[in-house]
Amino acid sequence: MVFAQQADHLLLTRIVTQPDKAELFSIYNPTNTSIDLSNYYVCDDEDYYKMQTEGDMSPAKIGSGFAAQFPEINIEPADTLTIVLHEQYKDHYGDDFDADLVMFGESDNSLIGYIGGATGKINEVAEMIILFKWNGDV
Repeated sequence: MVFAQQADHLLLTRIVTQPDKAELFSIYNPTNTSIDLSNYYVCDDEDYYKMQTEGDMSPAKIGSGFAAQFPEINIEPADTLTIVLHEQYKDHYGDDFDADLVMFGESDNSLIGYIGGATGKINEVAEMIILFKWNGDV
């Protein structure tokens, strides 16, 4: 993260795609202000813009994608949030690793949104992770 301090927006700093139970991504706040994530979304499909232009709240492909909104949480300056895609992440990382958020989990610290038939897996060959801000207007 040599250039991270020069950024004026959130950065995806780590993406893990294998094995499935280890899938996660991290978001870093290089700014000097706290950022409210309640209007931020994450999607693994290039059609994510349809949420903003067409009101399509599930733009991800039915069989393999996801689109999710962050809960009401702030990311503090120089802080990193780690988001895991599977509640069974401790099977891979061990009991000492605590994620900040769980994608589509059962707990209060979960993202909300649409998940396709692939149970939220990141396809490391054909998908991307997109973090974007949207106020809900179409």
